[in-house]
Amino acid sequence: MKITVLTLILLISFSCSSNHFDWLCGSWVRTNDEEGYRTYEHWIKNSNTEYIGLGCTLQDGDTVFKENLRIIKTGKEWNLEVSGVNENPTLFLLINRTDNSFICENKLNEFPKLIEYSIEDSLLLAKISGGDREVSFSFQRE
Repeated sequence: MKITVLTLILLISFSCSSNHFDWLCGSWVRTNDEEGYRTYEHWIKNSNTEYIGLGCTLQDGDTVFKENLRIIKTGKEWNLEVSGVNENPTLFLLINRTDNSFICENKLNEFPKLIEYSIEDSLLLAKISGGDREVSFSFQRE
């Protein structure tokens, strides 16, 4: 009986650990946009080692900003890859993660140097920062 219970606990632990960023999945709309703008993010889980996101901002129905996002595990490390903004993709190393948040860093990037995501209640919160600049985003499910 003890072995069965222990096996069950281990199976549950392993199955939960593969859901690293599932809380991020879905369609989100920014709640603290500037007047005339609408910002969206959409995340899907591609596999246990890859999550794919798309972020875009519209102004009067026209796309004024777009970025492709990937959270990907390579070896033992997780990285957030941002592409579509600069000529080449920019990698941010995941430096801290909890069940409902993560922080990624790239000290060599001009801006941002840190990207943070968390979920609180029903809001997805994001912050980009570096130097003395900081931009906060608040999203709700669409």
